Amino acid sequence: MVQGCHSFKRGRDLTDCRDTITKIVKILNNNAVVCAGPDGFEQIVMGRGIAFQQKAGADVDESRIEKTFVLKNEETNCRFQKFIQDMPVEDILLSEKIIAHAKKHCTKELDDSIYITLTDHLNGALERIRRNITVTNPLTSAIKSFYPEEFQLGIDALEIIKKETGYSFSIDEVAFITMHFVTAELGVGTPEFTSILTFVQNVSGIVKEYLAVPVDETSLSWQRFLTHLSFFAQRFMTGKEKPDREALLYDSVSKAFPEAYDCVEKIAAYVGEKYSYAIGEDEKTYLMIHVNRLQIDFNAKKSDRTGQQGEKTK
Repeated sequence: MVQGCHSFKRGRDLTDCRDTITKIVKILNNNAVVCAGPDGFEQIVMGRGIAFQQKAGADVDESRIEKTFVLKNEETNCRFQKFIQDMPVEDILLSEKIIAHAKKHCTKELDDSIYITLTDHLNGALERIRRNITVTNPLTSAIKSFYPEEFQLGIDALEIIKKETGYSFSIDEVAFITMHFVTAELGVGTPEFTSILTFVQNVSGIVKEYLAVPVDETSLSWQRFLTHLSFFAQRFMTGKEKPDREALLYDSVSKAFPEAYDCVEKIAAYVGEKYSYAIGEDEKTYLMIHVNRLQIDFNAKKSDRTGQQGEKTK
């Protein structure tokens, strides 16, 4: 009986599962079977030809095991089993390789639903390139600007795809793959991601305009601010924003950082008008801290430039 959890996770490597995977419970296709794990969770075991001339109740040929997935949510279990039946094993393994690389290098946690969404996308992308069909992404520039870490993972993904398949994709495909990484981080779908991206664009624009200073978009402070905006948008757009705890910190921060306070009030006015949502004092506090940090970064770099110019005039 599959028990409750909200994701499925990568199975253990073959060396770790020899004693845990034994009997076939169900055959999905020639390359995938379902087995019962010792912890009560079903395991989807994949490998080329692993189900060839096999039937339920037979022992798994461990020499053919390439990947194992452990599903702990009944709905996801059913979705993935249906999904995998008509999906080429090569596309699933390619997607798994890309996701494994991303999980190793991404600083944020990826929801395991990406095993379904990214695999489905890659299957379609490979089919399109074989038929010489080109799809453009109007959000490429914005995605590259606001999600540089995930965009780099998208570039890495294209290198993996080229190595495994020989196909070369355009920069627009990097953006499509990046979208899957970001939606897996935020736990949202593509429509919600588009709304979040628009929110991040508009709010970051308010900050740039209010501060009236050049923003170093490669700085750690800016990237942290954008990450915060993304998760804040995800929370209030999905009704998961937490209630305020106390106003003490808000009062002290607003008095300490008056310019950041004014900037955040402009953000709050935009959010209230556009989304009919009132930003709480806790969230305003976090935003003020981020905006103030951006000001500090700019002032520090301005001071460095002034010092360097002074040295040259001596």
